[in-house]
This record gives sequence, structure tokens and C-alpha cells, in this order.
Amino acid sequence: LQANMAANQKIIDSGLPLTIQNGGHIFTQQFWDNFLCMSGAGIVIGLVIYITFFAKSKSLRSLGKLSIVPNIFNINEPIIFGTPIVLNIYLLIPFVLVPLIIGISSYLLMYMGILPLFSGVMVPWTTPPIISGFLLCGIRGALLQIVLLLISMAIYYPFFKMLDKQEVKKESIEKA
Repeated sequence: LQANMAANQKIIDSGLPLTIQNGGHIFTQQFWDNFLCMSGAGIVIGLVIYITFFAKSKSLRSLGKLSIVPNIFNINEPIIFGTPIVLNIYLLIPFVLVPLIIGISSYLLMYMGILPLFSGVMVPWTTPPIISGFLLCGIRGALLQIVLLLISMAIYYPFFKMLDKQEVKKESIEKA
């Protein structure tokens, strides 16, 4: 990934425009850090937003409050092990599906030239989404990351509803 990033910078340094036709690479460290792992593995920011602000389950809402700030900075272990996504069949599907859809769509946008390829500039992996998109690709990168966050929310929504319903039922049984 970093070799591809260095090759892209070499193209820029040679005075050529950074394009696929000139040998530019799409899959770089920036692509991985800021698009495929935006908010951490599984791009779980959509789930975290729902859990934090819309969960009826008290335990999920508490988990959301603990998870939202680290998740903004691409640290998602609290949500991965707290829900737990690792052992939850409801969340396995979106956990795999969201990065797949986001990766393919981001790749195609770069391949078609709508989003610029990445140069040798690299922002820290903990830079929050939208800010990292802006620093890497300008306003187009920030807008794309907003759309990607909305995609994450749309895909996680039905799975969040099932999880929340299950947790509310479990809490009512424990209360009784």
C-alpha cells in the first residue's frame, strides 16, 4: 500500500498528472485508512450512531455513549467487542457488506476520475472522517465520506433494529 503511495508521488514529482493512464494506483494506504476502514473495521459508524441516539435498549445506549467518541477517531474495539459484533450473526452481514460496497464504489469513483488519486500525502489513520477526506481529496473527498457514512447508516439500520429489539426483550425478561 505504501509502495503504491510512493509510486503515485513519483508520478507527481515527474511533472505528469496523477492518473490511472500514467500508472497511478488507487489502492494505497490512504484508500485503506480513510475509505475501507473509515471509523474502523466494518465501517461501523452507522451502527454506532443508531446505538447512541436511537436505541431503546439501555445497555445498547450506554455502549453507544462509550463508543461514539473513539469511533469518530477510527477506534472501534468498544463496539466490536461490546455488542459483540464478533459473535453476532445479525451484525456479521452488514459488517462484511458495508466495506465491500464502500470499497467498490470508492474504487470506481477513483477509476472514473471523479475522485482524485492519492499522492504521497498521508493523514494519520485516527483523523476523523470528513476531515480526512477533505485533507486528502478536497471537498470531493469530504462529500464522498459523508455519502459513505450515510451508506453505512442505511445498511446497518435493519440489523440495528433487530439487535435493539432482541436487547429490549432480554432486558424486559431480566427486569421481570
